[in-house]
Amino acid sequence: MKPARPKRTRLRASGRTVKRKRPELSADDRDRLEKKLGYAFKNVEWLHRALTHPSLIDNYDGDAQFSNQRLEFLGDRVLGLVMAELLISKFPAEREGYLTRIFHQLVSGEACADVGEAIGLRPFIFLDASMDKNKRGSYDKSVADAVEAIIAAVYRDGGLEAARAFISRHWIMELVEREVSQQNPKTRLSDWCGANKAPYASYDIVDRSGPDHEPIFTVRASVEGHGEAIDKGRSRQEAEMAAADRLLRDLLRNER
Repeated sequence: MKPARPKRTRLRASGRTVKRKRPELSADDRDRLEKKLGYAFKNVEWLHRALTHPSLIDNYDGDAQFSNQRLEFLGDRVLGLVMAELLISKFPAEREGYLTRIFHQLVSGEACADVGEAIGLRPFIFLDASMDKNKRGSYDKSVADAVEAIIAAVYRDGGLEAARAFISRHWIMELVEREVSQQNPKTRLSDWCGANKAPYASYDIVDRSGPDHEPIFTVRASVEGHGEAIDKGRSRQEAEMAAADRLLRDLLRNER
């Protein structure tokens, strides 16, 4: 016996639709969510639309205006613009290649899903029961899409400054620092050298100590004419990255 198709699919197949009142948050739920978002909507219709998953579209005669897809489309573009501005402001000495790598990670579906999870957004999304486990790979696509839609909803309700404040609150303070910290320090140092028209860094082993099965390497990282730093690691690669990180911190500190 074949399992029954979701109601929305059966209705589409039969050519019938059942138009219902748009789902809305209760006053208490709206208050709780707006506190989590850090933004109070003047026109709550934007928020309700941002939370309405397209799996419910058959309930509204197939009207695309009643799901969050169009807002998701707009929110993706607003996020891209604001994130590019923020990265350029936050990393004035970094070259385009480095900024591009960070940018793509921060506007990805995974990053949006992380933001939605931190907010606790999933229980507030209106979606068909058949979409309860709507995940793509390792992240919750319904949550990621709703976050992009909420960015657009904030933009339409309060303008670009409100959207910029929302993104800064939920991305820059946490995700940017995390993504930057995960970058290979040697790559970041090379990017700094390129941006500052300096010779690329060289790495020299200063010392190797400890037993063969647990060696400790001491490495000097240096950029001619700009400085050097020494650090240790359990492998040559680890020591080089530690020295590069120490040198880069010194170079950035001297720029201030």
